Amino acid sequence: MTLNTNLLICAALFPAIALCIYVFRKDRVDKEPLDLLIKLFVLGVVSCFPAAMLEEMLIGMIDKIFSAFTLATDGEYYFTSAMYRIYTAIEYFIGVALVEEGLKWLILFFVTRRNRNFNSLFDGLIYAVFVSLGFAALENVFYVLEYGWGNALMRAVMSVPGHMFFAVLMGYYYSLWHMYEKAGSQEHLLKELGHLPGDAKEFSGRRFIFLSLLIPILAHGWYNYCCTIDTLIAAVMLYAFLIFLYIYCFGKIRRMSKDDADDNTYATAMVIKKYPQLRELLRTAKEQNKQ
Repeated sequence: MTLNTNLLICAALFPAIALCIYVFRKDRVDKEPLDLLIKLFVLGVVSCFPAAMLEEMLIGMIDKIFSAFTLATDGEYYFTSAMYRIYTAIEYFIGVALVEEGLKWLILFFVTRRNRNFNSLFDGLIYAVFVSLGFAALENVFYVLEYGWGNALMRAVMSVPGHMFFAVLMGYYYSLWHMYEKAGSQEHLLKELGHLPGDAKEFSGRRFIFLSLLIPILAHGWYNYCCTIDTLIAAVMLYAFLIFLYIYCFGKIRRMSKDDADDNTYATAMVIKKYPQLRELLRTAKEQNKQ
């Protein structure tokens, strides 16, 4: 390989690696083992290949369905303006965002949901970020090698951080799912011990596990859709959305890092907030244990 090619590869990999290091440094309660994070990153890289195949298949199906809505002019087939926007929305929300975020989510869920290291609020976020930035790293290499230095700079401030932002949204709700399930387990135990009424409604994380997939798909699809529609309004919406993601997601990283706590402590605080009468019971039990 030439020197320029090697430099392009380094430039393509640098944003993903730099963001991984940034998020890793924000994990302050209990640092995640590097072997787990590397595994998640590598699986994110590998997921690029099935994503490409699935996207090609889905987009081919979408093209076939929408071919019935084209208009023939001078031997060429065109969409009307409205139909083109519908077609583009379906292509990017389903053909791209659903595939890419769905694969990332599957890796996140099946690798970490029962991992003993998943034991604090920030963990879900860092896991999601490493999976997503693994995907972004390889994707970025392909684009930068094809389109050069200008593309490397553009993607360093837009596409790679974009993948991380989608992962922050995924990881936030994924962490909430874990915490709500943990709090629900504590409630269930307290019911069995007779400290809570048997008919008390327990915490459930089901809506959060659903949101951990839905919200990144919507964000990713909207980002791609705005990138594709060639109008001033779409460009304004794209940059406004990107600025919002920068502010919101970096803020979310800082807040979750600051509020980080182990899952037992966090879940217990949730239960006590819901049932204030338990505070005295837990204080008494703690004093008895000291004796």
